[in-house]
Amino acid sequence: MTRRLFYAVALVLAVGPRLTHGATKVAVVNVAAVSEKYAKTADLEAQFDAVRRKLNQERDAMKEKIEKANRSLQEELKPGTDEFRARRKQIALMEAELQWFVESEGQKVEKGLAESLRSIFGDIQSAVREVAQEKGVDVVLAADQLPADTPDQPTQVRQHILLQKVLFWNPSVDLTEDVITKLNARYKAATPAAGPITIDSAQLKPKEPAQPAPPKKP
Repeated sequence: MTRRLFYAVALVLAVGPRLTHGATKVAVVNVAAVSEKYAKTADLEAQFDAVRRKLNQERDAMKEKIEKANRSLQEELKPGTDEFRARRKQIALMEAELQWFVESEGQKVEKGLAESLRSIFGDIQSAVREVAQEKGVDVVLAADQLPADTPDQPTQVRQHILLQKVLFWNPSVDLTEDVITKLNARYKAATPAAGPITIDSAQLKPKEPAQPAPPKKP
């Protein structure tokens, strides 16, 4: 037996037992389309939009109060006096509180958004697994399509192309719509739970700064 024939026989013996179990069945899912059409995604986006609007209102109210205090400082008190310095110190504290409010509450929103995205992806993974098991699929690949509108910059086009994981698939192996149907049916049937973030109105409301003492009359 020649060396080449020996290797050929060895390969058949090694692969043969695996082939008897049948070929691996592969399918694809457009993850971006699933996420976009998942009802939970829209609900979470609406919740975060409401939180952002609330934060912006609180921020604008604090800014307006600081601007009002600055106008009052310039109009009512004489620079260099003790009263002027005391009022200016209070305004500086209000400005520091505003900066802290914007940074800390912004971090809460970003953290909540990250947790929600992980939750959505976890739901998608679970639905993909169930659909795949129902259809006897062994491997599911993420398959996205290039956006309909071509970006203006060639670097963006190149990036979109390089991000493509699957270049061709038969429509018969696309499980995208099955996954969307399962996700939305499960979400609709589920008991409404608490939102992805737990920032209530009391937490969003900033502390009232101490009111400045009225200027002394000369």
